[in-house]
Amino acid sequence: MTTINSQDDFLRALRENPEWKEAVRALILGEELLQLPTRFNAFADEQRQVNKRVETRLDRMEGDITDLKAGQARLESGQQELRTGQVELRAGQRRIETRMDRQEFDNSTLKDFYMSNLVQKTAEALPKDFGFEHVRTLTATDLDLIVRANLPNLPINEVRSFRRADLIIEARDESETVYVVVEASYTADLRDTDRVLRNARMLTEFTGHRAIPVVASVRNVNEVSELIDSGVVHWYEQEDRLAPRE
Repeated sequence: MTTINSQDDFLRALRENPEWKEAVRALILGEELLQLPTRFNAFADEQRQVNKRVETRLDRMEGDITDLKAGQARLESGQQELRTGQVELRAGQRRIETRMDRQEFDNSTLKDFYMSNLVQKTAEALPKDFGFEHVRTLTATDLDLIVRANLPNLPINEVRSFRRADLIIEARDESETVYVVVEASYTADLRDTDRVLRNARMLTEFTGHRAIPVVASVRNVNEVSELIDSGVVHWYEQEDRLAPRE
């Protein structure tokens, strides 16, 4: 039988008898402390699982953030392409509008040229519609001579504008000389009435004879219609021969 007389004897006995050591350990630590390593290991395992799930979620979030950034980059690229496309579309629209304006201007110019030729062909008959007899149709040379004889210092641009009048006819009203001044246009506007009124005024000033301002046209803008209705200018109405035939 083991005799224990000192602490050293007690410690030696514990070393020689492991079962005693376990019994003393259980007695001193108690059940809860004995279970602590096992519980700690279980806690550590559980924490490792939690950490792993958190890391997985963080990785997934990083992936989502990467996808979001990639999506934003694609969106910004698409928006830039859209803005570029809108700029190109507006530029294309401007080119189309410019071409249409040019085509409309060309068509208007051709119509006015056609109307001017048509009216000039009726020069001898035209004065009769206003109760006059045709004497002669003045040429650009005739108009130039009239200007230079009366206003030799008139600016050249005004001389050119005057002698480019569409049609000026010298006519006779019984014994009186009358000038019929005509501006021809498919659709008469204020530019036509301004020119014809200026030319008529200049002729009266230069020659002392009455000058009748006339617009020869198929149709007129509202302002011109008002001038015609008020008797400021006269209308030599033309048939719309350029309209589509049914």
